[in-house]
Formats: sequence, structure tokens, C-alpha cells
Amino acid sequence: MRIKHFMVFIAFVAINCTIVAQTTGNEFDAPTPVDPVKVNASIVSTEDPTVKTLIFNATILEGYHIYAYVSPKDPYIQSKIELKLPEGVTSIGELQTPTIKAYPGKGELYVYTGKIQFKQSIKIEANYYNNNVIKCGLFYQTCNANICLPPTQKDVLLTIKN
Repeated sequence: MRIKHFMVFIAFVAINCTIVAQTTGNEFDAPTPVDPVKVNASIVSTEDPTVKTLIFNATILEGYHIYAYVSPKDPYIQSKIELKLPEGVTSIGELQTPTIKAYPGKGELYVYTGKIQFKQSIKIEANYYNNNVIKCGLFYQTCNANICLPPTQKDVLLTIKN
């Protein structure tokens, strides 16, 4: 009887993909190792009835992080907030971003951890049509000390009532 031996080579290939998770912004479950970043958003009125504040929250599971700033020499993917405003709604001023933390031992690499919040003031023009939708999203890559997950985009749809 002759025994044959076979060698099997397995190659691991990183694929850049985007997962779009759409939420109403009302549910805010706790993050898990399977889904380490949870998001929600809301619109808050101000003293000026034509100005609102859009608040985008993310909770990142303890031990995980997303990237606030990545130098060109690093292979990670920097997080980005995306806003799609309907006709009659415009951004006012700069996007307010959460405090960033330097990643230990990595020089020019900064991360977000824990609970973070982005804020953007918006102006509602006189020509705004009621009940239009704002799409706000977070594009990010989540990592911990051992693994990086594929890039993900999570969007929240909000309706402005004037």
C-alpha cells in the first residue's frame, strides 16, 4: 500500500469591501466582538429655529479602535464622516470632532476609542421642503491588538421637520 502526501497552501487575501448598515438612528445596542462599532444620530434644535445641530454618536467596544488620522506610510484606513444634505439645508462652520488619542508606539497614528461624538451645525433655508432626509454616515476600519476588520460604512437616515 502506497501513501500519498499532499501539501496544501492557503493564502490569506485582504479584500477591501464596504458593508453598508442602515439604521433609523433610534436603536443603539451595545457593541459586540462581531459588530464592535454601534452608531446613532439625532437632530437637536437651537434657539434659532433655522439652525439645528446634527449629532452623530459612535460607541466602540473596549479593546477596539477606529482610526482618526493615518499617515501615508501606514496601511490602515482613516475614518471619515459623510453628510448628504437635501436641497435647502447647508452646513454651517466646521465639523466638531471628538478628541483623538495617539496609538502607542506608532508615531503619526491616532485613534478614536470608547464613546465618540461628531457635531455639525446646519441651516434650514426658507426653500426647504418638510420631511426630507439627511443621510449621515461613518466610514471606518475597526481594529484591536490582534486583528483588523474590513472597512465598513454605517449610515443613519434622519428626517428634518421644519
